[in-house]
Amino acid sequence: MSQVKEVIEGALADIQEQQGYRAVKIDGAHRVVKDLGFSSLDVAQLIAVLEMELEVDPFAQGVSIMDVHTVADLVRVYEEARAKA
Repeated sequence: MSQVKEVIEGALADIQEQQGYRAVKIDGAHRVVKDLGFSSLDVAQLIAVLEMELEVDPFAQGVSIMDVHTVADLVRVYEEARAKA
């Protein structure tokens, strides 16, 4: 498992626990909002945590948040952003 994927899955699980969401084993196909039940505030918190943990912000590099739906999408954009950094 890549470091990026590990950090993202950990952050998702932490937010699920903090918000009292039903814990599910996270995989790449899960949609963050539709399948995991994240609100827009949860997504904002997730992005802030990932920026701190991964030290990169793909959305400041021109990636549209509207194009990111699944866990696999998140992993891809953060891995690409880190490769460019």
